[in-house]
Amino acid sequence: MIERVKARWVLDGTDDSHRLIPDGEVLFDGDTILHVGPASDRPADRTTDCGRVLIAPGFVDLNALADVDTTILGVGAPRDGRDTAWSRAYAEGARRDVLDAAERETSVRIVFAQLLASGITTALPVTSLLFREWAESGDEFCRIAEIGQEIGLRLCLGPSFRSSVNVVEADGSFGQYSRDDLGRAGLDEAVAFIRDCRDIGPLVTGLLVPSTIDTCSDDLLHATAAAARDLGVPFRLHCCQSLREAEILWKRSGRSSIGHLADLGVLGPNALLPHAVNLGGPEARPDLVAGDIDLLAQSGAVVVHCPLVIGRGGRRLKSFGAFRARGIAIGLGTDTAPPDMLMNLQMGLAMGRVDDGDRASPAALFHAATIGAADAIGRPDLGRLAAGKRADIVAWDLSDPAVQPVFDPLEALFLMPPGRRARHVWVGGAASVTGFSPVAALPKDPAGEIERIFSKLLHSYGERNWRGLDAAAIFPPSRTPTTPTRNDTQQQRGTK
Repeated sequence: MIERVKARWVLDGTDDSHRLIPDGEVLFDGDTILHVGPASDRPADRTTDCGRVLIAPGFVDLNALADVDTTILGVGAPRDGRDTAWSRAYAEGARRDVLDAAERETSVRIVFAQLLASGITTALPVTSLLFREWAESGDEFCRIAEIGQEIGLRLCLGPSFRSSVNVVEADGSFGQYSRDDLGRAGLDEAVAFIRDCRDIGPLVTGLLVPSTIDTCSDDLLHATAAAARDLGVPFRLHCCQSLREAEILWKRSGRSSIGHLADLGVLGPNALLPHAVNLGGPEARPDLVAGDIDLLAQSGAVVVHCPLVIGRGGRRLKSFGAFRARGIAIGLGTDTAPPDMLMNLQMGLAMGRVDDGDRASPAALFHAATIGAADAIGRPDLGRLAAGKRADIVAWDLSDPAVQPVFDPLEALFLMPPGRRARHVWVGGAASVTGFSPVAALPKDPAGEIERIFSKLLHSYGERNWRGLDAAAIFPPSRTPTTPTRNDTQQQRGTK
């Protein structure tokens, strides 16, 4: 059945950019776009006139939140990183899966629906291994893939694995607990999942997910890159995201994280690397930073930029405009609650302007979240609206007074109030969101379910704490500043 979607504005991606068409239309038959252009009299079996709406391609989220987020615990007062890590005793004898399968599936279903409402039509899920016994399993990811099919979200995914975990020793120093056997078993299970996942449905493809560069041995990284080449899939490796990671890699190899990957021969176009904010080794030497940037540009590796979560931590990519000017491939990810791509676009623009001026433009960031991200996973049929591409389509409502005034409809997405959702979303030509609401059924009380699961995750921190602190001690509530007395004010001014 041929469907026509009409709107006040349509973004045409025929030339692998985004060209605005006033009073445009998109025609599609099943999962394939037939035509994008000005409104016409072409025959169609059904027409939807969306009115004052921008019709755009769906976002491709390269680091999509897929669990109940606990990184929000870092938004308040600074924490001692040792208090949120595993103790060695926990790693060696007490580690466990904090949530059961039903709770994990509930989290996935709720968050996937939020991704769709954010205009994300393709997601590469990421979850925390902090709450897992060791790694993720192929069986659970088969179920996650099935949930994606049920609610109409396109997925590129696979279970995460690692060969070690960073721990805190009894004296408070950092160390590592290694299990190379579990790392290799995890990779084998991930490969088996990818070979079988295509049978789950047309919205599912495979991704290899080694956890983080500092928790994967060189042998595991080599084997992962080789498996990715054999399978023809990308791999995602969290990299250059913390000073602690940089210190571990420098101690291991005498190189920065990027330099180490290049030396191993695994840095290439199929490597997706969140977050690239700690370049140049632990001291961030300028010559090593420049060398890392050269290696990223030469290799074709993809930087996965997640502006909201890194911005909350007081950091930023240095910089979006400079990376693009060097030809470094960049895609975007959400990676935190709320899993909202518009908020990441808006934060990315503000952060980018600090360093880049107008080189960080709405058009460039939107490209990174659509065409750039789609190309990063080898899917030129996604991220743009053009004949022959997949019918992953989003209708953004620009009629609400809260969105006014609209000067440029693409730029309006960067000015929307937080929390705005897509009015309609089609994935593979099928409606996934209609009238701002997901089509698929959700748990009866999503907010209550998230609260219950979050509470369980929160209280589990006490099991892993090296000092035996409970969650209340690790995460005290925010304190309201007291009003300074006259004597306090005089002392602050250096007077008596």
